[in-house]
Amino acid sequence: MKKELITTFMFAIIIIALMPLTSAAGSLNVAYTTEVLLNQDPDPAEPGKYVELRWKVEKQGNPTLDDITYELEVEYPFSFDSSDAAIKKIGSWSGPSNDDAYYTLYYKLLVDEEAIEDEYPVTLKVKYGSSPVVSKEYDVRVGENIRPEFVLGNVETLPVKLYGDSDENKVLVNLENIGDDIAENVIMELKMPEGFNPTYGYSDRETLGTIGVGLSKVATYYIDIDDGIEAGSYDARLVISYKESDDEDNSYKSTELPVELHISGKPTFKVESVRTEPANLVQGETGDLILTIKNVGSKEAESVSVRAYKESSQPFDFDDKSDFVGKLAPGEIGEAIIKLTIDSDASIKKHLMDVEIRGVYNDEVMLDESVVSLDIMAKEKNNTLRNVVIAIVILALIGFFWYRKRK
Repeated sequence: MKKELITTFMFAIIIIALMPLTSAAGSLNVAYTTEVLLNQDPDPAEPGKYVELRWKVEKQGNPTLDDITYELEVEYPFSFDSSDAAIKKIGSWSGPSNDDAYYTLYYKLLVDEEAIEDEYPVTLKVKYGSSPVVSKEYDVRVGENIRPEFVLGNVETLPVKLYGDSDENKVLVNLENIGDDIAENVIMELKMPEGFNPTYGYSDRETLGTIGVGLSKVATYYIDIDDGIEAGSYDARLVISYKESDDEDNSYKSTELPVELHISGKPTFKVESVRTEPANLVQGETGDLILTIKNVGSKEAESVSVRAYKESSQPFDFDDKSDFVGKLAPGEIGEAIIKLTIDSDASIKKHLMDVEIRGVYNDEVMLDESVVSLDIMAKEKNNTLRNVVIAIVILALIGFFWYRKRK
């Protein structure tokens, strides 16, 4: 029994030793293909770009292989786009390969732009007609992500505090390139929420040109802020378009960075009502213009005062152009009285007058302007002589009738 096992073992060793020679000679009459990964281009692959893979395919054996089909299975960070497909059909192949008779299998893959440096597997499958699928795994190298990368430095505003109902506010944004590549043709646009608007055309867009590695540039924007906007922080976005210095396609890339626009609270003044004493302002007479002022803002104001402005053509003068109101808390109301004298030849019509309301908040002067109207009435004509004549006539009639009655 022991002798038989030794004989069987020796026979197996001889068969195994002879198998490569038999296969190489083709005497087994078996056909198949062999695949060798020639190269990847570039090596290593670059995140966000394409990598090309090439295999050298050779046929072994004499029998014909029909319907030879290859399929490349990939996972993250690789993918196919419209430039290539996973399945390649090379048809039938007769006879064995020689030095010139081989097939180059080519694939073009897109590498995800967020891929990190590593080796990633891909699986190449081959099938001939109805034969089983044969698979083999290969490693593709991905290198470090070399590209521009942006962060925000200082964000400043002029004035330092932004308020509602303000125009031509300047916003200065420092953009830094902390990546490994130069950024070219950099354009940065400020996307603002509702209530914010560019002061003029393209004042929310800045062309920065080239930003080298480790360098920065400042973008300047001019914005208007609507009246009535509440105090608080508002989310805006900076949309950055740029080109990579070594991009053969010369295509624009895009990224976004968040930025906050902070609106400070402040006192805001409104003329609630206007009246005069007397109720009718008459030519050649004096009167009081009484303005009711309300703080409709979110902060208390100190030293609130009202000042009236008139044009030289307007037919009235002020005894005092301004009046002190005092401190006004949010929602509080105060009064200002402007004394004026109407010209005797004033036009009989409604006159519009500019009014400035001034207050102090955190040592900063807050101004609001308004327009009020004054109705000038005609002065009644002097009828004293006529009244005297009428009185004389009445007395004469009374005397006449009294005389006749006595007679």
